[in-house]
Amino acid sequence: MKSPFRMITLAAVGSCLLAAAPLSAFAETVTAVPISAPIYETAVPISAPVTAVPISAISIENARAVTVTTKLIEENTDLLSAKLSIPVISGLQDTAYQEKLNSEIEKQATDTLAELKTQAEEDKKSAAESGYEYHPYEMIVEYEVKSDGSQEAGGIFSMTTSTYTYTGGAHGGTFEAGYNVLNGTEAQAITLEQALGEGGFAKADSAVRYQIKQDPDRFYTDILDTFTGVTEDTQYYYENGIVQLVFQQYDVAPYAGGIVIVPVTEQPTAAASFTIDADKLAAGPKGTKLVPLRQAAEALGFKVAWNGTTHSAELSRGAQWTQVTVGQNSYFFNRVAPFELSAAPTIVKGSLYVPLDFFDQVLKLSVSEENGTVQITG
Repeated sequence: MKSPFRMITLAAVGSCLLAAAPLSAFAETVTAVPISAPIYETAVPISAPVTAVPISAISIENARAVTVTTKLIEENTDLLSAKLSIPVISGLQDTAYQEKLNSEIEKQATDTLAELKTQAEEDKKSAAESGYEYHPYEMIVEYEVKSDGSQEAGGIFSMTTSTYTYTGGAHGGTFEAGYNVLNGTEAQAITLEQALGEGGFAKADSAVRYQIKQDPDRFYTDILDTFTGVTEDTQYYYENGIVQLVFQQYDVAPYAGGIVIVPVTEQPTAAASFTIDADKLAAGPKGTKLVPLRQAAEALGFKVAWNGTTHSAELSRGAQWTQVTVGQNSYFFNRVAPFELSAAPTIVKGSLYVPLDFFDQVLKLSVSEENGTVQITG
């Protein structure tokens, strides 16, 4: 797939957004087209949705349910078959924004189709010259409204588009994009940071790792080690007032795992935990056991930020915050007076390690050792 159907960001909002209340029923004129690619929506059993700060400067007082109808573009030739269900949005308070958004959505789809045609022509010619059978390309665009932009929905209009393309081989590929707009008098796109609110990225990372642990066979076997965290570029949508992260095919799981949807909510019902074989710990001075910091901290729901200039790492989880520096046996938590532990942070084979007692003495977590494994919980 050369050109995925990308999320359009037309504006940025300067502060966080209030998560939507449960949605009312959509208007009858809304056309919600089912998405063709397999999407697995395994809800994380967590207590409450993340609530961000409202954008008080943008009025949604007169927001009404947005309606979406379909503009159908179809093509069926010996080169390719295409069925593009283009969403046409109406009912946003900001009609100028609405017009531009509709235009951009259609342009994205038709530009992708044009690129696919060019590629198909080249491949068909190559197939004829090489004496093998050419299989027509395919493109399907569908969409689904997730939040209708009414006052009852917190003024949030949220919609996903799904673009499937087939260019030969065993199967095609699907890309799902989210469009999230505050339906104010001056409509504005909602960034993921604003949607998640303060400390939201750490909560999002925790939700992803929780879901991986609940269904490990669906994901790549090493995903807990290689997952680097949710970023502003991660696609998402709102549904029932909850931010739903979208991981594309092959992002965190093989093809059979499909597109992975992770709802971001406040706290898992089960405490976060990290387990490691004792023989995988590094050895520090005087027999001190050293633990890989990023691997352990992110599994426990902490956000880890490395500063290459100061050779230090910051850890945060909600209101919790601390910082460690390579070679400095000086620790603190939430800015209390520093104290020493059994060893200083150190670099082992390119990764930052901290002593095991860092997790109970600094992060105030539960640490246990038995049967050749170390478990940290909290």
